[in-house]
Amino acid sequence: MRKLMLFITMFAAIVATVALPAGADTISFTLIAPGPLSISTPGGNVSLGSQVSSNVATTISGQLGTVTVSDDRGGTRTWVASVIATAFVPPLTGTALAASTISYSAGTITIVGAATGTAVAAPSLSGVSPVVNGGSTGSGTASWNPTISVAVPADFLAGVYTSTITHSVV
Repeated sequence: MRKLMLFITMFAAIVATVALPAGADTISFTLIAPGPLSISTPGGNVSLGSQVSSNVATTISGQLGTVTVSDDRGGTRTWVASVIATAFVPPLTGTALAASTISYSAGTITIVGAATGTAVAAPSLSGVSPVVNGGSTGSGTASWNPTISVAVPADFLAGVYTSTITHSVV
């Protein structure tokens, strides 16, 4: 019986040491909602430069400007950045250059924080085309400065042609 009383006394002493003292604060936190997944683009007008009219097909290329995906959703997540373009509209008269003549190359992807990103070839922008597959294990960004190339057919009408490239991320 003496061993049992000693054991109970020791158990009570341990419980008393582990229990919170009077007036102790209990702290906790609540994770409200995940942050956003967003994409930012250079916006405004971008020029690919000029091309001399030629009797052979040529390609004109230029950089679009920095595109950045920010992923602040927390946890392990994936995302896909995609683009689509309109046809290059000709001046007053002439033939439009179809969006299928436009290609997009993300190039080098710069990572900050817990993000990842892998470029995907997009040889035609006539439909929604994935250009970067990415993800994160927390908060982070992936940025790139894509090269836009346009295949210009031989003997194409001279003028200023415009197209709109739209980025999205899901």
